[in-house]
Amino acid sequence: MKHQRVPVMILHSKGTMASWPFSRLWSISDPILFQVTLVATLLATVLGSCGIPPYLDFAYPINELNETTFETGTTLRYKCRPGYGISSKSYFLTCKATGNWNYKEFCVKKRCGNPGELLNGQVIVKTDYSFGSEIEFSCSEGYILIGSANSYCEIQDKGVGWSDPLPQCLIAKCKPPPTISNGRHNGGDEDFYTFGSSVTYSCDPDFSMLGKASISCRVQNKTIGVWSPSPPSCKKVICVQPVVKDGKITSGFGPIYTYQQSIVYACNKGFRLEGSNLIRCEADNSWNPPPPTCELNGCVGLPQIPHASWGRYDYQTQTKHEVHDIGTVLSYNCHFGYKPEADGPRTVTCQSNLKWSPYIECKEVCCPVPNLNNDGSITLRRRLSNSTHCIYFSGDEISYECHNKYRLDATCTKYGTWRPRTPECSPDCESPPVIAHGRHKIVSKGLWNQHEEVEYECDEGYILDGAERLSCTSSGWSPAVPQCKARCVKPEIEYGKLSVEKVRYVEPERITIQCKSGYSLVGSENITCSEDRTWYPEAPKCEWEYPEGCEQVITGRKLLQCLPRPEEVKLALEVYKLSLEIELLHTEKLKKSSEEEFL
Repeated sequence: MKHQRVPVMILHSKGTMASWPFSRLWSISDPILFQVTLVATLLATVLGSCGIPPYLDFAYPINELNETTFETGTTLRYKCRPGYGISSKSYFLTCKATGNWNYKEFCVKKRCGNPGELLNGQVIVKTDYSFGSEIEFSCSEGYILIGSANSYCEIQDKGVGWSDPLPQCLIAKCKPPPTISNGRHNGGDEDFYTFGSSVTYSCDPDFSMLGKASISCRVQNKTIGVWSPSPPSCKKVICVQPVVKDGKITSGFGPIYTYQQSIVYACNKGFRLEGSNLIRCEADNSWNPPPPTCELNGCVGLPQIPHASWGRYDYQTQTKHEVHDIGTVLSYNCHFGYKPEADGPRTVTCQSNLKWSPYIECKEVCCPVPNLNNDGSITLRRRLSNSTHCIYFSGDEISYECHNKYRLDATCTKYGTWRPRTPECSPDCESPPVIAHGRHKIVSKGLWNQHEEVEYECDEGYILDGAERLSCTSSGWSPAVPQCKARCVKPEIEYGKLSVEKVRYVEPERITIQCKSGYSLVGSENITCSEDRTWYPEAPKCEWEYPEGCEQVITGRKLLQCLPRPEEVKLALEVYKLSLEIELLHTEKLKKSSEEEFL
């Protein structure tokens, strides 16, 4: 819209009016205009006048300006541009003495009215509702915008208004869902379906569904309703159960499988699964991923260990053709009459090289050859085995005779010992050894009325040192004959300390005595428990160490030890006091006699 070119009315300080068409200012070529404007500006600065007034976005001069300079005090009247309204009565520009035009902003942008509420949508205000501003419209999910997506506050007639009316938000609609071969959906016969509606497809018998069973009405590009995802298809898919050697199925036993049905495999004991344990039947009638394989990962069978049998593993008896995992440990036991050739565990381990670890062999258990000396001989031998390494093997029996009159039998056991005992002819043991301060008694009798075992005990006050029980063996009584050793009572020494504190001491135990401070040892420092249950030498005493001149105190102390009753001690002290007085008088008499003789 073009503005009308009217003459600008200028009010000079002298009161006269001058007019100058404003458009004439721009009829001169640009370089000349620039020079004229520059000169006018410089003259205004020097003479105190103003140049051409500034261009205002919100207002324009009422009268056309025909001059390029204006005297100080000149006032120009302005009018608000379209889209703006007056906000102040001071709608003038005044030329100041400084050569500048003085004014305050007197026009503001007009405001458009509230566009209203958008049903099922929202109005987005960019800034505000003022002239030149923009608003946007958007619909809620599932609704399509009918109309303009934005509107501007623009000039309309004498005021401002919105360029576009409020649009509509209509719910999205989809066409009826597509039909599929060999299948159907559960939707009705509606002409259209609104946003959010869904249908579910199903396939005819013996057909598998490829894709998602359910589809929903959605909005595409905010402009149209479409079904998402795409409808499925129905196809006849059949997969045959694959055979995995040395493997087994743990889930999905088939044997016929349709689309997306699965099988889970596991390998037999001693085999390692290569590939995926889970496979699925795909649309092309193949398995994805391919079926796995089971590779050997253990030891096959059992090592041959002569004269041995295998123990149970996982509560099962082992078989020769079984495969065992790496790290499996199996135990074995030697047969009756055999034992491990060396110390160590009776086990074998399946190693990473798929071979069994070395084992300890089982060898025959031999019984010792009987040594009857010259007191007996073997009369009969019954050999029950074909052993080549033993003279006497487990199960062999013998009969032997001692002293040409006693017959005995013995059997070789699987432990390499004779039962009931090792064959031997016992010597005569009729007289058990006699010990001092003790006695013996017969516990049990052996063959031929010999004293097979005796038991010893000591007299009161003595303790047994050695074995309590002796047996009659081929070499005589065994073990060594015990002794009865004396037990001494702990010595009571007043003011003394023992090196070893016990209630009883055993012969020949030795202790050391030490007296407390201020006391002296009278007797031997070391004493020994002797056979007669006394201390040798006699236990010492600890006596008080008194200073010189304290002999009388010692005498009084001994007196206290001699008299048992207090009244006797008091009488003795009186007598002792009287004796001291007599002694004192006697001393004074001798002293006096000596002085007289000197005179």
